[in-house]
Amino acid sequence: MSDKTGQLSRRARRRKRRKVLLIVEIIILLLLLAVLFFWLKFGMINFRDIGSVKTNKLSKQTEQTLSGYTNFVVFGVDSRSSGESATAGGNTDVQIIVSINNDTKKIRMASVYRDTLLNIDPQGTGTYSKSNAAYARGGEKQALEMMNGNLDLNIEKFVTFDFAAVTDVIDDVGGIEVDVSDAEYQALNSSRWPTIPEVARLSGKKATYVTKPGLQTLNGVQACAYCRIRHTSDGKGDYGRAERQRKVMSLVIDKVKKASLSQLNSIVDDVLPKVSTNFSATEIISLATAAKSYSVDKSFGFPFDKWNGTMNTYGSIIVPCTLETNVEKLHQKMFDEMNFAPTQTVRTISQQISYRTGKTEADVEDFSKSEGNIGVDDTTTEDTTDSTSTTTN
Repeated sequence: MSDKTGQLSRRARRRKRRKVLLIVEIIILLLLLAVLFFWLKFGMINFRDIGSVKTNKLSKQTEQTLSGYTNFVVFGVDSRSSGESATAGGNTDVQIIVSINNDTKKIRMASVYRDTLLNIDPQGTGTYSKSNAAYARGGEKQALEMMNGNLDLNIEKFVTFDFAAVTDVIDDVGGIEVDVSDAEYQALNSSRWPTIPEVARLSGKKATYVTKPGLQTLNGVQACAYCRIRHTSDGKGDYGRAERQRKVMSLVIDKVKKASLSQLNSIVDDVLPKVSTNFSATEIISLATAAKSYSVDKSFGFPFDKWNGTMNTYGSIIVPCTLETNVEKLHQKMFDEMNFAPTQTVRTISQQISYRTGKTEADVEDFSKSEGNIGVDDTTTEDTTDSTSTTTN
């Protein structure tokens, strides 16, 4: 009886071992399938190596502060083309600095107005022009060096998209809810500047017009057109457009955080082929795993203090008054670096801009009602809301 019991016990142990081995094999198989899945998905991204990106000689305090954030620039290219060539050239219609606090996961976004007069090649020829011309002349590398050289940053990463990517991601999450003003409604349906038909053509989708102002769900084509309109009767111009771009980005972030697995899979399949970046696959996975914790803390336009008008040499431009004081405010509002001091490079560029335009702090005009800034006070260097972000010092 004891022999039979021993045999049964051994058989039971063997069966248990086989079950454990089967479970381990299944887990390994699932992990291999997961790795294969992500490998195939990441193969859809246009990874673009732009080499090293030059920066100003920053102070140790500024370098330490910036190390507490993941910073990159989002470029939306106004190439008026479609397909693979959509991100290959043209001026940037969107240029937003995105900063993620590594501890709190709070996101801050700053739109650098595309007509802002800056040194677009601070590490080279020292050419002064509208900021969005840097991308057209030297792609992401020169555009990043323009940001770093003029704003005392050390950004090396970028994400570039074309308009079809915007329409796809918004359609994949079921649209976004937007309160369309009367002025925006008129601009969306303008026959003089037919933005909706143009976006539909570039994205290969049907043009669906907005039928009324007010709170409503916009589809991909409508929302993308909403980001692009500039000629509105409220006179907000490029300030209003930059605000709408940041608003749509915030709404998309919120929708993606709540997306189902099937929606996320659709987003990956539709959007990744239309995106270029120099983030590595490992870095993308790291950012994606924390996506549920992200929330937008501040959203604003740059420069804060400015003059807007037309000059023969540059056309319609925005002049920072002065660049030096605006860069101080940028570091205060974006990185909570209250004792920041601009480098000599920024001070020199600031002096050149004032010399070339004749504009100083005395020429500042108030555009705060047009900009729609969130989380910052346009009139002082202090924030209007208590920030939950922390500075790494």
